[in-house]
Amino acid sequence: MNRRKFIKNSILASAISTTLWEFPFRSFANTTPKNILVLGGTYFLGPAFVEAARAAGHSLTLFNRGVTNPDMFPHLEKLRGYRSPATEEEDFSALAKRKWDAVIDVWPHDPSMVTSAAKLLKDRTKHYLYVSSIAAYAEDQLAQPHITEETPLAQWDGDQSPYCRGKAESERQLNAIIGHNLTIVRPCGIKGVRDDTPDALDWLRRLQNGRQHIAPGDGNDPVTIVDVKDVAEFLVLAIDKSIYSTFNLTGRPMTFRYLLEECKAVTHSDAELVWIPGDWLHQHGIDSVYLSNWLRKFPDWRPEPSMKGFFQISSEKAYGVGWQTRPLRDTLIDCLEYFASIDGYQWKDTLSPEEEAKLLELWEHRTSSP
Repeated sequence: MNRRKFIKNSILASAISTTLWEFPFRSFANTTPKNILVLGGTYFLGPAFVEAARAAGHSLTLFNRGVTNPDMFPHLEKLRGYRSPATEEEDFSALAKRKWDAVIDVWPHDPSMVTSAAKLLKDRTKHYLYVSSIAAYAEDQLAQPHITEETPLAQWDGDQSPYCRGKAESERQLNAIIGHNLTIVRPCGIKGVRDDTPDALDWLRRLQNGRQHIAPGDGNDPVTIVDVKDVAEFLVLAIDKSIYSTFNLTGRPMTFRYLLEECKAVTHSDAELVWIPGDWLHQHGIDSVYLSNWLRKFPDWRPEPSMKGFFQISSEKAYGVGWQTRPLRDTLIDCLEYFASIDGYQWKDTLSPEEEAKLLELWEHRTSSP
């Protein structure tokens, strides 16, 4: 749940071979099938990773409580246990003394949960992977564009959210425990199959309805979205090639205009976008900075200067080791198809047609006044 609350120029080919040596990772060509332990694996990113790893020929074991989607992947080995912030409540007995070629931890942000598993498994694997988040970056760094993996992280004793501080502290603890055999990824907002946060869906369904719709700002505000399949593919790439280090996984930055035009294209919409300046929208009480993204009238739009860098984080390091990302429209189509597959799901727009019509009328009146 915390993950959902929260929770945003390629290298020249001739320079890649030189630039790679500057990155603190080790890469060895190795496509031998491996045994992988997945901590979790049945909710969102976990299944995408399992599917990508199976396609690559790897063998997988899932360790979880058996509560979330227990019937998923019926032919895989499943070990039942329990993870908890209270160490005395945890149960890793099903893991016994077994070893794996790689271990991946896909979801927790509580440092105690992250470190207890790492301490248990550090000597039982050659490669440990952890899914962190760009939320781990220190808040005072988010105004600057082109944030790299070396940008300072949130402090454990700081005033950022528990999710942000927890991801950052988990990273620090893992580096101390695992050392060089560690890969950490920091995705931005992950979208696609099995994502149940309807922020992208709001724009798709809204534009699917045609007519006039408010587009916030001037269209040039940055936004980033990464496909869950692309994050999963990078994790498999890291295992296949023994790539160790920390990587931002935010994809290519795009403008908000590009995002909405792609939403129109995917839905074959003839909707008219009316671009309205952010200052005017804020003056009319639209989207307080304190609202969670999926509650906003205009999801994924964060024009405040303090957040400019949050949607311009560099993923060049990941692209430099061979990561590839699919077109945005593929992600948007997956989003539409997934929500359509949920039995009984009823979409409700965060901006009602009545409220939007009223705002459009006010804007038209304002712009037509002398």
